[in-house]
Amino acid sequence: MIAIVLAPRGVAAYPLHVFSDFDRELRRIEEALHHGVQQDLAATLMAVDLARELLDSDPAAAGRELDDLAVQVEAALQRVRALAGTVYPSTLPARGLTDALRPLDVETANLERYPLEIEEAVYFSCLALRSLAVQARVWSDGAALHLELVGVAAVGGDELSHARERIAAVGGQLGLSADRVSAVVPLR
Repeated sequence: MIAIVLAPRGVAAYPLHVFSDFDRELRRIEEALHHGVQQDLAATLMAVDLARELLDSDPAAAGRELDDLAVQVEAALQRVRALAGTVYPSTLPARGLTDALRPLDVETANLERYPLEIEEAVYFSCLALRSLAVQARVWSDGAALHLELVGVAAVGGDELSHARERIAAVGGQLGLSADRVSAVVPLR
């Protein structure tokens, strides 16, 4: 099957590898849902059935089963939240870069709200590269957003190229030198 996507004139086309990255990301999410969330819910249903059976014959055992079930549900909820955070952070559109970058341990300064595509490019670049750096910070000088990751260990090709493409898509540039990754995204 061949799919044809039409876009208005003047809209830049996505490179073909972006679609393969998108497909790979969908498979990752599907696998996490199947092997994580789906199994958690199946185990929860079995535990609920067991607690029901025990309710009349051994209420104390049913109570213990329900206590265990509460722990299982809380753990499953944490896994769902972690998965959701890798897909799209709800804090980004709601509260902006400062709040979205906080869980990634990225220092921020002088940030305001910016067009969502710029905030997304900076956020997802930080997400891709943060674990490879000792320190990360994002700041604004009024004319541009700056991203700097210091103490960068070996940067994999995919992480760096994805971050570079995201930054370039919003008119910025990302570079690598020695142990530092830096990016500048013009705001005007």
